[in-house]
Amino acid sequence: MTTHQPEPSRAQLQAKACIRCGREGGELVPAGHVYTSTSEGQAPLGWAVVAHPKCITIEETAC
Repeated sequence: MTTHQPEPSRAQLQAKACIRCGREGGELVPAGHVYTSTSEGQAPLGWAVVAHPKCITIEETAC
């Protein structure tokens, strides 16, 4: 399933903010990767992202 979410902020892409809620600070844990588009014909860029443990739990129980 693909979800349409706003483009991640620079802080989210740099693992300084939660990829789910966008807030900085608190405990942040690895949360996978986000891929951003690049110029036409170029491979997407992968970014290792982080999330608050509570944000991950909330998303998993919402499924």
